[in-house]
Amino acid sequence: MPKFLKFIGLVAVALFCLGAAVQPAQAGTIILEGSDAIGFHAVLGNAGAITYRDQAWTAIGGSDPRPIAVIGTDVSGGQSVGSGTHPVMDFATLATAGPLSNYVAVYFLATFGCCTEDDTLPAGHEADISAYLAAGGTVMIENYIGGAAWDFAVGTGGAGNAHVGGIGGGAPNEGSISGCDDGEMVTADGMANGFTQPPVMGCWTHQGYDQGFFGPLGFTHNFFDSPPDYTTANPPGPWSSLLSSGKTVTGTTPEPSSIALLCIGSLSLIGYGVRRRMRAA
Repeated sequence: MPKFLKFIGLVAVALFCLGAAVQPAQAGTIILEGSDAIGFHAVLGNAGAITYRDQAWTAIGGSDPRPIAVIGTDVSGGQSVGSGTHPVMDFATLATAGPLSNYVAVYFLATFGCCTEDDTLPAGHEADISAYLAAGGTVMIENYIGGAAWDFAVGTGGAGNAHVGGIGGGAPNEGSISGCDDGEMVTADGMANGFTQPPVMGCWTHQGYDQGFFGPLGFTHNFFDSPPDYTTANPPGPWSSLLSSGKTVTGTTPEPSSIALLCIGSLSLIGYGVRRRMRAA
């Protein structure tokens, strides 16, 4: 390769580094979860659900030492979700959790761990949650059904429930959806974000999300395809059972440390090249 092309390439990398350095902090991530595996099956000791739970904690917690705040009441009637990977702290309400900046992510349990979102949890804390998301935090909502209580964060303008299939959903042809099966399939995006295909739990999927509606709202990462009956009963589809507005910590590549090393190396080479040309002149 001619020397000037190599030099141009290094300059391009340097410009990328400078651009990365001045980029504002990335807005937060919201994950819509159509399963009660964490608040229900995992608490009851299902091995597959526990594996999925820990994959979720790893995905949204990453290497950040701060714990994940789990808000709400699980199927046991208490706060005993637990973790085998990233540290979690369980709270009955958001008010008892303290400043959200203390947590790498906030997970909102469904009502008693199953089977629809708990709309009492965000009430009165909308400003705190919005500020947390604006600062780059991650929020995950178990058994989201498109309730108005979450419109401030999800941005559906009151139309979300009509595009949610399954238990509590208001999508067309609801009667043809079981809302309780194991037909979900992990996607390539899901695997890149740390998830694997869960085993049969008897009922993994409760809700599915119309990507044709939620996609334009920014929810472009589908980690699990919904079971086939969602697609056939609710045109136009496709449908997701775990839909995110951004990559999880696990799925973010390259990592900042890798970018830093690339930048340092490239800038060093450019400096070396400039010094050689000055000496030659």
